Amino acid sequence: MKNIILQERIMAVIRSDSVERCVEIGRSCFRGGVKILEITFTVPDAPKAIAILSKEIEGAYVGAGTVITDDQFSKAVKSGAKYVVSPHLSEELAIQSRALETLYLPGIMTPTEYVKATALGSSMVKVFPGDVLSPSFVKSLRGPFPEALCVVSGGVNLDNIDTWFKAGTAAVGIGSDLTKGSPEEIEEKARQYVAKVKNFFG
Repeated sequence: MKNIILQERIMAVIRSDSVERCVEIGRSCFRGGVKILEITFTVPDAPKAIAILSKEIEGAYVGAGTVITDDQFSKAVKSGAKYVVSPHLSEELAIQSRALETLYLPGIMTPTEYVKATALGSSMVKVFPGDVLSPSFVKSLRGPFPEALCVVSGGVNLDNIDTWFKAGTAAVGIGSDLTKGSPEEIEEKARQYVAKVKNFFG
């Protein structure tokens, strides 16, 4: 899954107040070319949404976000999640990821947390919140840790995505800037993000 994230570079972070809306957003993102769909556990009955999208969309890589507990991690994987993301660094979730052989991206915002994450076996981390840390954080972190694979979430938009990639960001998670609006608007915005990635990476 790590290689797919490095290939696609964009993860749609989907929050909504219902499973139906969540599934609608996921379909629109995929039609626009965004293949990695992160369903957050703030969605009511998130495992159901993960299961529906996993079964319905061939070629989509559905994951779980805002995972806080072992129980949520387990439910996400049982529902078909290909990867799990948390807003924080958790030793318990890292242990769970190894037991279930599922990619886990812990949230980090300091060099110390990055070192702890790698010591716990994480090969990729979530830099969060991105709008607080800024692209310079990723650039500075990759000075002493050039191997760091950072997925930035929070505050990424069409205007600054290139700045994040220039700083050395491996991939980005995009929330409301991508997932708000009508199905048609979301699909069009997804196309714009995919085009940005293609223009940057060739």
